[in-house]
Amino acid sequence: MMDYIISWFEHNIGSESSTLEWYWRLAIIFGIVAISFLVDALFSYLVIPAVKKIVEKTETKVDDILLDERVCRAFSNIIPAIILTGALPFVTQGTLEVVLARLTVVYIIICVTRFLCILIGAAFRAYAHLREGKAHSLKGVVQTVQIIVSGIAVILSVSALLDKSPAIILSGLGAMAAVMMLVFQDSIKGLVAGIQLAFNDMLVQGDWITMPSRHVDGVVIEISLTTVKVRNWDNTILTIPPYKLLEESFQNWRGMQQSNGRRFCRQVNIDVRSITFAEGDTTNLQQFRAHLYNYLSNHPAVNTDMTLMVRQLPMVSEGIPVQIYGFTRTKVWQEYEDIQAQLVEYMVASMKEYGLLPFQRSGGLPATK
Repeated sequence: MMDYIISWFEHNIGSESSTLEWYWRLAIIFGIVAISFLVDALFSYLVIPAVKKIVEKTETKVDDILLDERVCRAFSNIIPAIILTGALPFVTQGTLEVVLARLTVVYIIICVTRFLCILIGAAFRAYAHLREGKAHSLKGVVQTVQIIVSGIAVILSVSALLDKSPAIILSGLGAMAAVMMLVFQDSIKGLVAGIQLAFNDMLVQGDWITMPSRHVDGVVIEISLTTVKVRNWDNTILTIPPYKLLEESFQNWRGMQQSNGRRFCRQVNIDVRSITFAEGDTTNLQQFRAHLYNYLSNHPAVNTDMTLMVRQLPMVSEGIPVQIYGFTRTKVWQEYEDIQAQLVEYMVASMKEYGLLPFQRSGGLPATK
């Protein structure tokens, strides 16, 4: 058995005309492997810390992200495979050379793919930093690019192991296209929807959205290739396929959040029987509307730089609606609701000063004598 092993090594690693014995060549192979990983270690413990110190001294944070430790380590892992691949033809021959050459090519492909995927993720984080964290809608696109890169790596690896052209491998995959379309249809639809949402700036992480058909009313906390996660105001978390946001309507409140105020629009129906002349041709309702406008114009919580009005809506069977329309300075939900309540309460309370009564249906209460 030992004789067979020695003869195999002599045939595949050395030859009769070789100036080195097979065991010396085998030792050189292990030496090259050791040197390769020693270079990797030196890169990790010397070069990476030096790069880190340099990028920390710069003002911009983009280079900190693109050249962070994870990216640099992924790049350093490529070095051993390159050194080993370049040295193999000088120390091996025959079957072993072919096998090791193919395996090292696959290893290089894996290392390069890992580096590219990490670099793509870092580029996305850098772009999100430049946009002050508002690029999270591109996360699905980034994941798709990483999947495509990984898929190409698999094809190239199989091609290297079988020593076949990648075109032949791709032609064999053509028959599986229909099955892959069926299996990954949500991912494909999610990719298309994610691209539309991202490039049309329709949705980013942190947006408050409402979608009544899906019982969605909350803040977007994550956007991925296949799901959009929303935390509702009751702290429940809902997941929605991205393409559903395009197929069905949803309301994005980002415009309100970025504006100088939040709109209020409340109304009270006036009982028409309480409307009378107050002074000459002036009615008590007209005076009441003028009083409300003056009150709103001087209210510290109302943004008078934006639209502000007290208007009368078309009369209905419940009376004449009087509506206050404007914008609060604050956009904080709790403060906004409190201000709205104050304004409506003031409307109802001040009506009596002008002899006006709100319309109110009889609730079936017993008649008073």
